Amino acid sequence: MGERRALGRSRSAAAFTQMAAGQKVGGQCGDYIQKALSNPTQPWSPELPVYIAPLPSEWTQRKRKRQSLEDEDPSTSCERPAKRSREDAYIKGPMLGQGGFGSVFAGTRSSDGLPVAIKYVTKDEEHENMEVEGQGLLPLEVALMTRVNSAPACPNVLKLLEWFEHPSRYVMILERPDPCQDLHRFCEENGCLDESQAKKVLAQLINALKHCESRGVFHRDVKPQNLLICTDTNDIKLLDFGCGHLLKDSEYKEFAGTLSYAPPEWFRSHSYRAGPATVWSLGVTLYNLLCGSLPFRSARRIRRLRFPSHLSAGKRWQTFSCSQTEIIVRARSS
Repeated sequence: MGERRALGRSRSAAAFTQMAAGQKVGGQCGDYIQKALSNPTQPWSPELPVYIAPLPSEWTQRKRKRQSLEDEDPSTSCERPAKRSREDAYIKGPMLGQGGFGSVFAGTRSSDGLPVAIKYVTKDEEHENMEVEGQGLLPLEVALMTRVNSAPACPNVLKLLEWFEHPSRYVMILERPDPCQDLHRFCEENGCLDESQAKKVLAQLINALKHCESRGVFHRDVKPQNLLICTDTNDIKLLDFGCGHLLKDSEYKEFAGTLSYAPPEWFRSHSYRAGPATVWSLGVTLYNLLCGSLPFRSARRIRRLRFPSHLSAGKRWQTFSCSQTEIIVRARSS
């Protein structure tokens, strides 16, 4: 069950791959465009001296009373426009991507033109809720983002601006840096990161993950596709908590995320701990960014790492130590 969830949720990063600058957006979210109709004109008597308007007949009084009742009840009035929802505050643009989780669209906030991403998530059989103090039960992904966005927020974690719930899905309004790309697409178009870029990315990613840990959140799906890079500043933002869970000291027995970034113990014993698993995925991510490929042909068969010749000895050791820290920690604790 865990792996099925992983296959669906781990695709969500692809939804942000087209977040480059200059995207035009159009069409309002939900297309709630309605024409307001004015109330019927009331009879009016001319303002002339000594003129008295005739009293309305009994039929006219009944008609006005019935019309007044209809105006008070929108469900029975065909002339009164439907009440607009808060979702109408955002204009939905082109789709950025979709997967097993749902779909993501570019968007803008009508009031000030702020770029946003509108993420629609379908509630499936494995949908989880979590109690949040003062807010009741929230979808797990929303609850986790609420935790990591609580003040003081971290600049390296994508912000959740607001969210809306429907019977079969929930909608998340997320910040959308402009211009930006996910790191996987960025490297595909520009080549592997050089060592100075990789150093800056790694420092920001560690900052984001330490912040998540301080909020009691385990991301569980660290990879280049889940990292946005602001292409004008090289600032990094961690996104997509759809595979995340509450942080705990004990072992996790269910996997969620991307198998290529899963720690070796998952394949051996179908269990893992949050800290070592995060460090392992961090090492695989760093190798991918520097070398343009995954470190092992199969995540199930961990063999000796091979590095391209252009990589310096220091960077090779840094990548190797990140990838092997999980094994070292386990060895010391045994």
